[in-house]
Amino acid sequence: MSEGCMPLVTAHSGCEGTAKNSLASVLAGLDGGADIIEVDIRSSLDGVPVLHHDPAIGGESGRTMLLSGHTYKEIIAFAGSEGIALTPLETVMALIVEGGSVLNLDLKDIDCLGYINGLADTYGARDSIIISGCGPEQARQVIGLLPGVQVLLNAYYDPATMETGRYSAFVHTLCTEAIEVGSCGINIDYMMCREELVLHARRRFVPVSVWTVDDESDMQQMASYGVFSITTHHPRHLRTLLGERNW
Repeated sequence: MSEGCMPLVTAHSGCEGTAKNSLASVLAGLDGGADIIEVDIRSSLDGVPVLHHDPAIGGESGRTMLLSGHTYKEIIAFAGSEGIALTPLETVMALIVEGGSVLNLDLKDIDCLGYINGLADTYGARDSIIISGCGPEQARQVIGLLPGVQVLLNAYYDPATMETGRYSAFVHTLCTEAIEVGSCGINIDYMMCREELVLHARRRFVPVSVWTVDDESDMQQMASYGVFSITTHHPRHLRTLLGERNW
């Protein structure tokens, strides 16, 4: 791996043993030297982003609330009654902009894009946001609704694609889709990433990022391929590993 192709480090939500989508997770990622901080985004009924991975939230009482079916005010009240701390996107965005980092918003739906668009203006954050979690059609929509914000095309694990004779066609199709939808790159499950993909994408000027890489040997392999970014729950260890570069 050459000096010029050192991957960026993306801290996965819940990194370093913290709670997912928590303020502690964001701070741990920043403290661990991550270049990019990932959070999950769901939309409330009134179009406010909620930092949460699953469609519903629930506490120890056994009660649950479907996020898309309730207003943000109702969600906050319910979360408080269940002892669940929800971190406002505003808080995270302010930290990211102040620290000169990049915020990866992993979208689970697109119903809060108007709100995110407003926040990007308020915090001057268009250069500090990247969107992930999008298939081809969703990527097109997001690109149209969030001008100036970069959008990644996501690719999920499909064992059939890894069969002999099928991977090359997959690589060509994926890179072509990324270009056609106007995405800034590909974000792919690392188990789907081979050097063939990275090399073909590089020839098309399409950077490839991988997720979620927690094993050291896998980190080394992905870095040796020349991927653009590695998402991990262990940003501090990955940062140290990349700094050593003695493997």
